[in-house]
Amino acid sequence: MKKRYKLLLGILLPLLILYISTMLLTRDTDFTTEVTERLDLKEIHKIEVIRSSDEKTIMLTNNAEIDQIMQPLKDLPLKKVWFAKSDFKEAYWLTLSINDDREIGLRIDDNHHLFVYLYEENYMKDYKLNHDVDLTFIEQLFQ
Repeated sequence: MKKRYKLLLGILLPLLILYISTMLLTRDTDFTTEVTERLDLKEIHKIEVIRSSDEKTIMLTNNAEIDQIMQPLKDLPLKKVWFAKSDFKEAYWLTLSINDDREIGLRIDDNHHLFVYLYEENYMKDYKLNHDVDLTFIEQLFQ
């Protein structure tokens, strides 16, 4: 009888630990917590924007244009995911630079996923957007 309890405990305990760790890792957050708290938005001197469909690149150095890009993303709700499948029709890569040093890279797939790459830490985070984002503010830059 004791062997059955030990076997049951040996199976349930790792499953419980896996469930709790998954709940902690898939937490809700927002763009401000994950990106803008890491750097001062006023210090961003350059944003490189690349459209995936034709690899067209635009450099933004004007403070008004930089603010135009960052404001719609500011309070964007996010949900942490791990290796989410991302089938996208259009993606945009944004590289935020301070003093010609790349600080943070962003990839927005359609309006469903956001990947955040921290250059200093050499680490990428994957987020699902909790609601659709209107990307016309980025698309207008390429017209």
